[in-house]
Amino acid sequence: MVRIKNRYIAVQIVPYTPTQTLRFSDQTLTKCLLQNVKKYYGVYGLGLLEHGFRVKYCNERTKIAIIRCLHRGQHFVSSMLPLITLIGEVRAKFRTLYTGATIIQCNKFIIKHQRQFLDRMMGQIESAKERQDIFKRVMEFDLDR
Repeated sequence: MVRIKNRYIAVQIVPYTPTQTLRFSDQTLTKCLLQNVKKYYGVYGLGLLEHGFRVKYCNERTKIAIIRCLHRGQHFVSSMLPLITLIGEVRAKFRTLYTGATIIQCNKFIIKHQRQFLDRMMGQIESAKERQDIFKRVMEFDLDR
């Protein structure tokens, strides 16, 4: 029996206008990524990725997503991410944060990344209620999809 190896890529979506809120779902992100794979790598790249490709986690508030792909197609996805400039109707770009073999390692990295973000943000907020609210929104991490 052959084990299927997956790779998980944690990405941050950075809009060109910083005040712009992003409204995207897993399906929008998946469609955008697969269209760009077809554009840059053709039918061969699309066929290689389609089987195990899935957006596992997507958070609109923190603008972080986890993409699962097969091990053999990982370089197609990671080399194509910097070339994307349009996600749905929003001008944005991808910033690759981490590439790992398990989703647990990606989860650990994202929690560490979000805590560093919180440390920077907490110094700028004065009221305790706002701090608690921001902590709750940033540390929200749900993989039940």
